[in-house]
Amino acid sequence: MADGPTERHPIALFFHLAFKIAAFLWFVLFSRFVGDFVKTFVISLVLIALDFWTVKNVTGRKLVGLRWWNEANDSGSAWRFESAPEGTRQINNSEKRLFWIALMANCLGWGVLVFIEVITFKFQWLIIPIIGLIMGSSNLVGYFKCSREAKDQVKNMTNSLLTSAVTNYASNAVSRV
Repeated sequence: MADGPTERHPIALFFHLAFKIAAFLWFVLFSRFVGDFVKTFVISLVLIALDFWTVKNVTGRKLVGLRWWNEANDSGSAWRFESAPEGTRQINNSEKRLFWIALMANCLGWGVLVFIEVITFKFQWLIIPIIGLIMGSSNLVGYFKCSREAKDQVKNMTNSLLTSAVTNYASNAVSRV
Protein backbone atom coordinates (compact mmCIF):
# COMPACT_ATOMS: atom_id res chain seq x y z
CA MET A 1 0.00 0.00 0.00
CA ALA A 2 1.49 3.35 -1.01
CA ASP A 3 1.80 6.14 1.47
CA GLY A 4 -0.68 8.91 0.87
CA PRO A 5 -1.85 12.06 2.57
CA THR A 6 -4.77 10.28 4.23
CA GLU A 7 -2.94 7.18 5.44
CA ARG A 8 -3.63 6.63 9.10
CA HIS A 9 -2.19 4.18 11.61
CA PRO A 10 -4.82 3.77 14.35
CA ILE A 11 -3.35 0.55 15.76
CA ALA A 12 0.15 2.02 16.01
CA LEU A 13 -1.27 5.16 17.61
CA PHE A 14 -3.32 3.08 20.06
CA PHE A 15 -0.26 1.16 21.27
CA HIS A 16 1.85 4.33 21.29
CA LEU A 17 -0.55 5.75 23.87
CA ALA A 18 -1.72 2.54 25.59
CA PHE A 19 1.64 1.32 26.91
CA LYS A 20 2.52 4.77 28.27
CA ILE A 21 -0.82 5.16 30.04
CA ALA A 22 -0.83 1.57 31.31
CA ALA A 23 2.69 1.81 32.78
CA PHE A 24 2.00 5.17 34.41
CA LEU A 25 -1.38 4.17 35.86
CA TRP A 26 -0.14 0.77 37.01
CA PHE A 27 2.70 2.37 38.93
CA VAL A 28 0.60 5.16 40.44
CA LEU A 29 -2.31 2.94 41.48
CA PHE A 30 -0.37 -0.08 42.69
CA SER A 31 2.37 1.82 44.50
CA ARG A 32 -0.20 3.95 46.34
CA PHE A 33 -3.07 1.56 46.99
CA VAL A 34 -1.71 -2.00 46.86
CA GLY A 35 1.86 -1.47 48.00
CA ASP A 36 3.23 -4.76 46.64
CA PHE A 37 6.65 -3.63 45.42
CA VAL A 38 7.60 -6.79 43.53
CA LYS A 39 4.39 -7.00 41.45
CA THR A 40 4.39 -3.27 40.84
CA PHE A 41 8.06 -3.30 39.83
CA VAL A 42 7.81 -6.28 37.47
CA ILE A 43 4.59 -5.22 35.72
CA SER A 44 5.70 -1.56 35.50
CA LEU A 45 9.06 -2.58 34.07
CA VAL A 46 7.45 -4.85 31.47
CA LEU A 47 5.02 -2.09 30.43
CA ILE A 48 7.82 0.51 30.24
CA ALA A 49 9.92 -1.88 28.14
CA LEU A 50 6.98 -2.61 25.82
CA ASP A 51 6.43 1.12 25.41
CA PHE A 52 10.11 1.74 24.67
CA TRP A 53 10.30 -1.06 22.10
CA THR A 54 7.00 -0.11 20.44
CA VAL A 55 7.94 3.56 20.10
CA LYS A 56 11.48 2.87 18.94
CA ASN A 57 10.70 0.11 16.45
CA VAL A 58 7.12 0.69 15.25
CA THR A 59 5.36 3.95 16.01
CA GLY A 60 8.28 6.22 15.16
CA ARG A 61 8.42 4.83 11.63
CA LYS A 62 4.67 4.61 11.16
CA LEU A 63 3.56 7.90 12.73
CA VAL A 64 6.40 10.31 11.95
CA GLY A 65 8.67 8.51 9.46
CA LEU A 66 11.68 8.55 11.80
CA ARG A 67 14.00 5.85 13.10
CA TRP A 68 17.00 5.73 15.42
CA TRP A 69 19.28 3.04 16.74
CA ASN A 70 22.60 2.57 18.45
CA GLU A 71 25.42 0.60 16.85
CA ALA A 72 28.03 -0.92 19.12
CA ASN A 73 31.37 -2.21 17.85
CA ASP A 74 34.94 -2.69 19.07
CA SER A 75 35.73 1.02 18.86
CA GLY A 76 32.68 2.11 20.86
CA SER A 77 29.11 2.91 20.01
CA ALA A 78 27.37 5.44 17.80
CA TRP A 79 23.82 6.66 17.49
CA ARG A 80 22.33 6.46 14.00
CA PHE A 81 19.39 8.57 12.85
CA GLU A 82 17.17 8.18 9.83
CA SER A 83 14.18 10.04 8.48
CA ALA A 84 11.98 9.36 5.50
CA PRO A 85 13.25 11.28 2.46
CA GLU A 86 11.37 14.49 1.70
CA GLY A 87 8.38 13.92 -0.54
CA THR A 88 8.35 10.13 -0.21
CA ARG A 89 5.84 9.98 2.59
CA GLN A 90 2.91 12.06 3.74
CA ILE A 91 2.63 12.09 7.52
CA ASN A 92 -0.79 12.51 9.11
CA ASN A 93 -0.53 15.76 11.09
CA SER A 94 -2.85 14.73 13.93
CA GLU A 95 -0.94 11.48 14.44
CA LYS A 96 2.37 13.34 14.31
CA ARG A 97 1.14 15.83 16.90
CA LEU A 98 -0.11 13.05 19.20
CA PHE A 99 3.21 11.20 18.79
CA TRP A 100 5.24 14.20 20.00
CA ILE A 101 2.77 15.21 22.72
CA ALA A 102 2.74 11.66 24.10
CA LEU A 103 6.56 11.45 24.10
CA MET A 104 6.87 14.74 25.97
CA ALA A 105 4.00 14.07 28.36
CA ASN A 106 5.47 10.65 29.16
CA CYS A 107 8.81 12.21 30.18
CA LEU A 108 7.07 14.96 32.11
CA GLY A 109 4.85 12.46 33.94
CA TRP A 110 7.72 10.21 34.97
CA GLY A 111 9.74 13.28 35.96
CA VAL A 112 6.93 14.46 38.22
CA LEU A 113 6.75 11.01 39.79
CA VAL A 114 10.51 11.06 40.44
CA PHE A 115 10.07 14.40 42.19
CA ILE A 116 7.09 13.12 44.24
CA GLU A 117 8.95 9.99 45.34
CA VAL A 118 11.93 12.08 46.43
CA ILE A 119 9.97 14.68 48.40
CA THR A 120 7.83 12.00 50.08
CA PHE A 121 10.95 9.97 50.96
CA LYS A 122 9.66 6.83 49.21
CA PHE A 123 13.08 5.89 47.91
CA GLN A 124 12.17 2.22 47.42
CA TRP A 125 9.63 3.25 44.76
CA LEU A 126 11.97 5.77 43.13
CA ILE A 127 13.64 3.23 40.84
CA ILE A 128 10.50 2.69 38.75
CA PRO A 129 9.88 6.31 37.73
CA ILE A 130 13.62 6.75 37.13
CA ILE A 131 13.55 3.82 34.69
CA GLY A 132 10.41 5.25 33.05
CA LEU A 133 12.07 8.66 32.74
CA ILE A 134 15.28 7.22 31.28
CA MET A 135 13.49 5.04 28.73
CA GLY A 136 11.07 7.81 27.72
CA SER A 137 13.86 10.37 27.50
CA SER A 138 15.93 8.04 25.33
CA ASN A 139 13.12 7.84 22.80
CA LEU A 140 12.44 11.57 22.99
CA VAL A 141 16.10 12.48 22.44
CA GLY A 142 16.53 9.86 19.72
CA TYR A 143 13.53 11.06 17.75
CA PHE A 144 14.35 14.70 18.36
CA LYS A 145 17.85 14.21 16.96
CA CYS A 146 16.59 12.57 13.78
CA SER A 147 13.76 15.03 13.18
CA ARG A 148 14.88 17.85 10.92
CA GLU A 149 11.62 19.65 11.60
CA ALA A 150 12.08 19.55 15.37
CA LYS A 151 15.66 20.79 15.02
CA ASP A 152 14.50 23.64 12.79
CA GLN A 153 11.75 24.61 15.26
CA VAL A 154 14.22 24.73 18.16
CA LYS A 155 16.70 26.68 16.03
CA ASN A 156 14.00 29.22 15.05
CA MET A 157 12.80 29.50 18.65
CA THR A 158 16.37 30.01 19.90
CA ASN A 159 17.04 32.65 17.25
CA SER A 160 13.80 34.41 18.09
CA LEU A 161 14.58 34.36 21.83
CA LEU A 162 18.11 35.66 21.25
CA THR A 163 16.84 38.40 18.94
CA SER A 164 14.19 39.35 21.48
CA ALA A 165 16.72 39.41 24.33
CA VAL A 166 19.20 41.54 22.36
CA THR A 167 16.43 43.92 21.29
CA ASN A 168 15.16 44.27 24.86
CA TYR A 169 18.67 44.80 26.19
CA ALA A 170 19.42 47.41 23.53
CA SER A 171 16.15 49.28 24.08
CA ASN A 172 16.69 49.28 27.86
CA ALA A 173 20.25 50.56 27.40
CA VAL A 174 19.07 53.33 25.05
CA SER A 175 16.19 54.35 27.34
CA ARG A 176 18.59 54.78 30.28
CA VAL A 177 20.69 57.27 28.34
